[in-house]
Amino acid sequence: MNVIKRFYRYKESTVATIIVLLVIGLTILNRTFLTFDNWASFLKSNSVLGIAALGTLLVILTGNIDISSSGQIALVTVVIAKFMLAFGGNPFIVFIVGLATGALMGVVNGLLVAKLKIPSIIATLATNTIINGALRWYTNGAWISGLPDEFTRVGDIMFFASSEVENGTINGVPIQILFMVIAAVITFFVLRYTMFGRGIYALGGNADSAQRIGFNNDRLTVMAFTYAGLMYGLAGVVYTTIMKTVDSNAFIGFEMNVIGAVVLGGVSISGGSGSVFGTMLGMLLLSIIKNGLVLTRISTYWQSIVIGIIILFAVSLDIINIKREEKRTIKVDIVKEEV
Repeated sequence: MNVIKRFYRYKESTVATIIVLLVIGLTILNRTFLTFDNWASFLKSNSVLGIAALGTLLVILTGNIDISSSGQIALVTVVIAKFMLAFGGNPFIVFIVGLATGALMGVVNGLLVAKLKIPSIIATLATNTIINGALRWYTNGAWISGLPDEFTRVGDIMFFASSEVENGTINGVPIQILFMVIAAVITFFVLRYTMFGRGIYALGGNADSAQRIGFNNDRLTVMAFTYAGLMYGLAGVVYTTIMKTVDSNAFIGFEMNVIGAVVLGGVSISGGSGSVFGTMLGMLLLSIIKNGLVLTRISTYWQSIVIGIIILFAVSLDIINIKREEKRTIKVDIVKEEV
């Protein structure tokens, strides 16, 4: 019993338990759910969500919110597509262009929040709206196709692929999953072993205390949004390797899935609490729910309703826990007397 109590002290434990129960239940309903092909397929398709969630994680840990992930990813896909059509599809250069585009937009968001003191929800809503509007005007809603084979072949790379071919495909781990794992490892290292990562948690926990111990809150905020932009840039490139074509309208509303994955992973919406592992579990939980609803042939309309209810429930629980912690916390005001 003590082991179980210690296990469930962590938010991630509850999420992991729900995932296990869902996997068992969905496997009973549909035996194809637990197959390697199904898992490889939905992890590949949700790698974009996982990478984007890692970026949003850092912003939420600072106590801010970023709802511009959809616009930034869409912008990156259009920029790299136009770049490849003009200059070729060298994968290394395309990745650099995508990351730079995302980072630049992250800097813009960070400066709006840190320097102009615009609330993050307003700043990122504005940039998201501007980006989406500009992309519709620039592309006229048309898809961008005909990308160079030099780049599109990257999306077909499989690791640990078997030589046996089934239904025209070779079993293996898609490269997109590897990109997501690498992004998760880097983010974990940044948060766990760097001063920047400690500052992120300190800022989200208590901004005044973070400043007193020497952290530059404005710089941390800009860096957090910039890192988020880098992850959105990577997500945009990974998405293009999957689809091999670009639709600037493909990500409308995607930001809610990103935030939902982070919150479902146990990350506190008020900042200062959360982990990479929890975020990946949240992405996995959201992916399993969506995949399971498809396998059980539930209407796409109901899928949106179910996911919305789950996200609302997760946020409500987080707010309730925050209020409970506030009641338990004894606040002491320190007054500096002038002599």
